[in-house]
Amino acid sequence: MNLAFLALLPAALLIDRLFGELPSRVHPVCMMGALASRIEALFRRGSNNALMSLSGTLACLLVVLPCAALAGGLAWAAQVYAAPRAAWFVSAIIIWICVAPRSLEEHALRVAVPLAKGDLEGARKAVSMMVGRNPDRLDAHGVARACVESVGENLTDGVLSTLFWAGIGLFFFGYPGAACLAVLHRSANVLDALWGKKNKKYIRFGTFAARLDDALNFVPARLSLPFIAFASRIIPNLRHSDILPVGWKYRAAHESPNSAWSEAAFAGALGLKLGGPAVYGDLRVDHPWLGGGTPDAKPAHIVLAVRLMWHSVIVFTLFEVFLIGMLSL
Repeated sequence: MNLAFLALLPAALLIDRLFGELPSRVHPVCMMGALASRIEALFRRGSNNALMSLSGTLACLLVVLPCAALAGGLAWAAQVYAAPRAAWFVSAIIIWICVAPRSLEEHALRVAVPLAKGDLEGARKAVSMMVGRNPDRLDAHGVARACVESVGENLTDGVLSTLFWAGIGLFFFGYPGAACLAVLHRSANVLDALWGKKNKKYIRFGTFAARLDDALNFVPARLSLPFIAFASRIIPNLRHSDILPVGWKYRAAHESPNSAWSEAAFAGALGLKLGGPAVYGDLRVDHPWLGGGTPDAKPAHIVLAVRLMWHSVIVFTLFEVFLIGMLSL
């Protein structure tokens, strides 16, 4: 082990901070989505019964496993046929592709800026790129609240979980393991977004993808609460003392076993009440409320949520690097 080994995860984050996401036309995550669509067309046949669940399981594995194997194989080939330095570079690029805190920031600020100017329609259009609910049913507070919820939830399943699994892979299997497990998590997350819907079309077919994503996010979601609380200490204008009690109280107040951990922590930090009833298309879903603050979120809350997201990512990554270093001695 050397300093380059420990610098892998921070380097991937630095690349993201400097360059952001690749264009969608060449982004590997978009290619995962295209592969998933083709696999779904081949496997989703018949009625919603046990056979459909089996088809969904096989379809999920045929997306997740080849993508993860390809990523690990590229890093392994670079390590064997080039040099460890090449494997480091390949792994850093792959992890960068799988995490997107800068993209999350950019999407959130695209909501905050028009909202602060009173452009509700522009803010609704921007928030529709982040959430699945009907933006036309949202007032200004609802738009800001939906944006903060998305930042809080995606902090875990879009950033921390990927870094967690990349770190696990790095510790046990080196650069190929880091690349492999980062893509394993990211591809499972993509399939959950595509297939993990509780509607008639996907209630059976998407079950395995949804459960796999839940399993991969289980530990990182629970780690998010203390790291958000710790990271908030260096940000003024947050309710530091409310994060742990609010986060713990509302940790299970969500249909997902993982989402409420980070969302409730954000609710406590910002003094907001998040969640609650939402409309998807024409369907109203009565989500539980998270937190005991005000539901009247504002653009300033979005800005603070973005800062809290970044600080949490940095603190989580530095702690993970420190832990890997200590365990590798």
